[in-house]
Order: sequence, then C-alpha cells, then structure tokens
Amino acid sequence: MKGKGTERKKDFEDRIDRLSASVEACSKTVDAELSDLTCVKGELGGIAKELERIQEMLADKKKLTEEKLDAIGDAVEILEEELAEKRKKAEDRSTGKEEEYLTSLQYLKADFENYKRRTEKEKQEFGTCLRECFLLDLLPIKDALDVAIGHAKENNNSEGLVKGVEMTVKQINELLKREGLEEIEAEGEHFDPFRHEVVAKDAVEDQPEDTVIEVLRKGYQFRGKVIRPAMVKIAITKSKDE
Repeated sequence: MKGKGTERKKDFEDRIDRLSASVEACSKTVDAELSDLTCVKGELGGIAKELERIQEMLADKKKLTEEKLDAIGDAVEILEEELAEKRKKAEDRSTGKEEEYLTSLQYLKADFENYKRRTEKEKQEFGTCLRECFLLDLLPIKDALDVAIGHAKENNNSEGLVKGVEMTVKQINELLKREGLEEIEAEGEHFDPFRHEVVAKDAVEDQPEDTVIEVLRKGYQFRGKVIRPAMVKIAITKSKDE
C-alpha cells in the first residue's frame, strides 16, 4: 500500500504542477494584453488632454489669430492620425481575440473538470483498495476462529467455547458482508480457475471430473472481485490401471 500511495501522491503532484503551469501561462498572456491595452489607454488620455487644450484656444476668440488657427489645424491633423493609429491598435488587440480567449477558458475548464472526475474516481478506488486490504488482513483471523470452532466441536466439554467463538464469527461475517465481502461458492461446483485454486486431487467415482469435492480454505470476493481464491480439492477420473 505504501508503494501505491506514493505513486498516487506523485501522480497528483504532477497533475497539479501541469494545471498550475497552464494557469500561469494563461495569466501571463492576459497580463501582457492588459499591459498593452493600458498603454493604449494612456496614449488616448494624452490625446484627450491635447484636444481639451485646443478647445480652450478656440474658445479664446481675442487671442485667436490666423497663425494660431494654422497651428491648431496642424495639431488636429496629427491628433487624427494618432487616434486612427491607436484605434487600429486597440481593434487589432481585441478583434478575434474574444473567441480565442473563450476557447482557452473552455479548454482550461474542461481540463479542470476531467481532473476533478479523475481525482474523484481515484479517491473511490483508493478507498476500495484500503477496505480490500483491511479485509485481507482480517480473513486469517476469521480462518483461525473457524478452525477453533472445528476443534472445539470435537471436544464434548467445549460447548461454551464453541458458542462464544461462533458468536464472534457471526459478528465478523456480518461486518464483512456489510463491507461487500462474499464467500465464493466452491464445494460441489465445477472447478473455476478464476475463483478456485487446486491444492489437491482425488480419484472418486461418484463425482464428475474437475468437481470441487472439498474446500480446504474458503475463498472470497469483494464487490464482485476475487481477492482470495478458494483452496480446493477436485475430483479426477480413476485410471484403468487402478
């Protein structure tokens, strides 16, 4: 578990680093655009102040001469050219960028949603894995209790012990069942290599070949997944020489 936990931690760290890098790159792009547009706004502010100054000159009719009108005319032409340049610069910055920004944001949103789904799924898988390991650690205890019951039943003076252990096993069985653990059906079943592990064979006449005739250790599946196959003895056909 420690190894799996370390791998998952590293995977999360890598994904978070990639997301952080994407956010930082996007932020830098937006900052650069804002910086350029701020410069344009400042230049437009300068043009506006110059226009106010020219309006004040035009309002002072007493000091308005032909020379001043010529100078104002030159200044207005220059301002018109500057304004056209600034307008084009601003439009170039904004036109067509809306869709680009929207697409980038949609990609970021999709990446984040996928990351959330992957994280949620892996969190569930991790929880299942933890429970599975807990159950695997608990099964030997249950096995020992089952063996104790078997031995105690052979001793006629152990009725109280048998009942106590049986009650304990019953409680453990209820707990395991609630967690999703199920015993694998084996005895009398046809051998299934995915659920049974053959540890012994016996030639018998009253059972078909490959039938499980004895369970030597119970097997279990957790939420449909085999976590411990049943150790079984199966029937084989007697040879003619026997």
